[in-house]
Amino acid sequence: MKYLYSGPASGVTLADGQEILLWPESEVELPEDNEWVMTMIARRHLAPVVTEEAETNEEEIVHGS
Repeated sequence: MKYLYSGPASGVTLADGQEILLWPESEVELPEDNEWVMTMIARRHLAPVVTEEAETNEEEIVHGS
């Protein structure tokens, strides 16, 4: 899933060995079910990027279309 990173320039190595560079106000592809990702969301350093496709799917679920 894509996230928007808000924080200082940084980097992280995920448990699977994947290295990610983080730049302020940039989009980054990260796994959804990762503990570090969930922590960064809770700290408001990561926010899910909402695409038009995701919004359309969400509307279909809410409205039952």
